[in-house]
Amino acid sequence: MSGGRRPDLDFSTSVKAREVTFGKVPKKRKVTYYGEPDHETDAHVERENIPEEPEEGVTYRDVKVDWSVAQWIVHPAEDEDFEAEDVEREVEERRRRAAEGEPGVPPPEQMRKK
Repeated sequence: MSGGRRPDLDFSTSVKAREVTFGKVPKKRKVTYYGEPDHETDAHVERENIPEEPEEGVTYRDVKVDWSVAQWIVHPAEDEDFEAEDVEREVEERRRRAAEGEPGVPPPEQMRKK
């Protein structure tokens, strides 16, 4: 994803158990990310000795689950239809929002450059 660029967020975790029995099968949950700027996400789950949908009351042994997520922030400048006027408009919008004291909106001068 994102043209070979390193992810802006790269997180992984693992869990192991000698055995696990579900008294009640948990509901599947989807991790959702939202907000601005837009983003691309790639998540993977690898399981050993436990199915994607475990059964209630069944004991699974020597279990391992690996979970990883990589996320890339997609800046409007990465859009192929992006024009210089769009940059000016975005900078002015950020300045306006920062001047109005909108939380979490630093002025463009304070934004880190890559």
